[in-house]
Amino acid sequence: MTLRVRPMNESDADYEVTAAIWTANWPEYPKTAEMYRYAAETRDPMSPFGRLVAEDDGDVVATGYFREEADSAATGKFLVYVQVRPDRQGEGIGRCLFDGILGHLDAHEPKILQSFTREDHEVGTAFLEKRGFRISMKEQDSELDLTSFEPATFAGVVKKVRESGIEIVPASELLKRDPDWMRKTWELHGEIIPDVPDDDVLTNEPFSEFERSFKHPDFIPEGYFLALDGGRYVGMSSVWDRRVKKGEFYTRLTGVVRSHRRRGIATALKVRAHEFAKEWGAKVIVTDNEENNPMYDLNVQLGFVPTKAWLQFRKELGAADKAVAGTD
Repeated sequence: MTLRVRPMNESDADYEVTAAIWTANWPEYPKTAEMYRYAAETRDPMSPFGRLVAEDDGDVVATGYFREEADSAATGKFLVYVQVRPDRQGEGIGRCLFDGILGHLDAHEPKILQSFTREDHEVGTAFLEKRGFRISMKEQDSELDLTSFEPATFAGVVKKVRESGIEIVPASELLKRDPDWMRKTWELHGEIIPDVPDDDVLTNEPFSEFERSFKHPDFIPEGYFLALDGGRYVGMSSVWDRRVKKGEFYTRLTGVVRSHRRRGIATALKVRAHEFAKEWGAKVIVTDNEENNPMYDLNVQLGFVPTKAWLQFRKELGAADKAVAGTD
């Protein structure tokens, strides 16, 4: 084996093989070269990021990356990830690529490393634990079969929310009636995000980053719902079309400001979003939640069924770790 670790090229070939390796490892969550290219084109150029590949005699057999966790209150926190083509696992390729990533990352003075794998991936878990990572959080995937979802079941909650003066409005309508809807939504996001479970407190991303997310090809303005109390934005929930997997939608952040919780607003938002997805032609909605998050309990009440769970790993770096990383 003549292994060579190099930075990923901004080429169709590298994007294609990166997507192929991801999809081969996680066929339930397919990715395409276009998805990687979109992420590269919309990434904040000031945020530290690097993607590397490992080649054996010119054949890319593994890919990996590091990126700064810009939405974390912790400083020097980076997500690192390595994946090897299934037919080449167990040959030490992942170790070589991981060491290469640490070598590139060292210049950014990392203090915390974060990674992940699915709970049923014993090889991935062993790889991380061998390198000093420990489980910091478990996120449960779940899915809703829309063919059996009946919005009428929750009509009483939806009616109560409406009669309390809360209006559920899609972004497609707010685009026409509130020119400042996106900034207000960003401010709402910033009020909600610190309460999302994580191993460090989460913070709001820059407005420019938030604004770019609405250019994602999976975004549907009619499926992005805001709860308004008069002129105040107090809650959000949305469904996005996973275009790479026909018939599947996914949910992103659902949340309500603290002053308006325990009033059924999150339920009303989700019911409206699920109703829209069903009308749009989706067959299933998938989402994930930290296992002890009350939002997971709400999803179960709405009919979501747990599937797989992902494990989040964390490693706090000491001087010895940085010295080893710097020698690569």
